[in-house]
Amino acid sequence: MSFLAPLQAGYWYLRKNNIDFWAFADLFAPALILAQSVGRMANLLNGDAFGHPTGGNFGILYPESTLAHRTYGNQPLWPAEIWEGQIDILIFVALLLFGSFKHAKGQVFVLYAILYSTARFFLEFLRGDYVNLTLGLKSAQMTSLIVIIIGICLFIYLGYLEKKNQPVLETTATVPKTKKRK
Repeated sequence: MSFLAPLQAGYWYLRKNNIDFWAFADLFAPALILAQSVGRMANLLNGDAFGHPTGGNFGILYPESTLAHRTYGNQPLWPAEIWEGQIDILIFVALLLFGSFKHAKGQVFVLYAILYSTARFFLEFLRGDYVNLTLGLKSAQMTSLIVIIIGICLFIYLGYLEKKNQPVLETTATVPKTKKRK
């Protein structure tokens, strides 16, 4: 929950300075996913956010000082944090591409939430740093599903609002004047 206070402070700042929240969120989303990719590099260096054992002789072996090694020893682990960092870069590119085309305000940010949550949902199957299952899924997967569903609905709704609020172009057909017959 450490993100709630900064989120509230940011929202307050945007309101105080009359900055549109959705427009700012669209600009912020690519930077956010890029920062998350850098964070995954830190996870790799720290030996946290690691995958579970591969069951073979391939994977990452962590140093003894890491949580990954204390949890699984010398077993090769799936490189979940590396793959997530790479996927984050792909999401970054997708957001930049999507943002360069006409879209409704807020859709870039919502697309970020949908794409990241989808990636996170599937990568959680490889993660081995915790196992708290609810209905057969980890808590991060449950959260991801909720964000995906809400995100898809919000993406469609923002597109609907954009179309609804577009001014209708009036087309005036010019009909040539004809002479009246007597």
